[in-house]
Amino acid sequence: MYRLSKDILDTVIYYDVLDFPLTAFEVWKHLLTLQEVFHPSSYRDVFSALCVLVQQGVICEESGFYRLPDRLTVVNARIQREKLSVAKLKRVKRLGRLMYFIPYVRFVGATGSLSLKHGDIESDWDMFVVLRSEKIWTGRIILTGILFILGKWRHGNRIRNRACLNYFVTDDSLEVGMHDLFSAHEYRFMIPLFNYPLFQRFELKNRWIATMKPNFSLSEIPPLWMNMDQRPVWIRSMLERWIDFFDIESRLSVWQRSKIARNPKTHWVGSYIETSSRALIFLPRPRGPRVYELLKNDLVLCKIFEILFLCGILQKWNEKKKYKKSAICLDIIIRSRTSRLGKPLVVNGKQKMSMISLLLCVHLVL
Repeated sequence: MYRLSKDILDTVIYYDVLDFPLTAFEVWKHLLTLQEVFHPSSYRDVFSALCVLVQQGVICEESGFYRLPDRLTVVNARIQREKLSVAKLKRVKRLGRLMYFIPYVRFVGATGSLSLKHGDIESDWDMFVVLRSEKIWTGRIILTGILFILGKWRHGNRIRNRACLNYFVTDDSLEVGMHDLFSAHEYRFMIPLFNYPLFQRFELKNRWIATMKPNFSLSEIPPLWMNMDQRPVWIRSMLERWIDFFDIESRLSVWQRSKIARNPKTHWVGSYIETSSRALIFLPRPRGPRVYELLKNDLVLCKIFEILFLCGILQKWNEKKKYKKSAICLDIIIRSRTSRLGKPLVVNGKQKMSMISLLLCVHLVL
């Protein structure tokens, strides 16, 4: 039970970094584990462990969502953003009907804040695109061109309600390149817009997600936002045969590679750029490492709470009704938390001991 409770707390903390409180079902479905050996858990066990954590005051339950005690506004923010994202997903679904007929496009999935239903009014539409093998450069230029004509391609400062095409793979190379916590989260939440069988193949190729999400299982029911009326694709096939006649893949490859190489963002420190015949990935500032740093900092702070709890300090404060101590302790924790908008604060061993000493001083002085 201790290990399950630790995994549940790690899950709540991880999604707290994303300002995304979870329901009990979502905690079970998206349960994270940082252990080397992992085992699936039942919903009943997860819910029981959640109730224990709430009784201990480690996490709070509000309107069916579970959050950390000092995160008072995230529940209302999620509800408001989910309402806003529903309108965006309706528009994306309509765009997906058109993308189904674009030559060489085999699959499109919504990712990022859109799939999380957590976007704001200015957010874009992150897209994961699967193209026909050996036609990745041609497919990319055609898809980008059509979206540009429609005014739906994100570029420059034109971001709001536009498609961000930053991840392309071919239908014979469906496994994603980065195997980290953020990728496991990103592609577990992905919403397929069409071609559900290919999406199931994608999940099979990325079964490594189960090493970080032990309750990972293959999807069996298509989501509400998927276009189920798969019409004949003779128009797409005819266009592809006509474009194949000109054999422009190699020339488009040389032109786009040189353009990507000249882009300053390609050479940013920490950027993840891949340009091959199997994958085109454009992530100048990947969120995975930044989110992981924030997660480590929050885990340190929660460890401090655990130390205080084991020492009996928090219980004594509650018994003696010394709410001033609890308030100061909570204020120290809040001020120590890393700002989501700023540069991540890396907490080393000395800083951790200093924070513990500071909290113990509050106990002794007051």
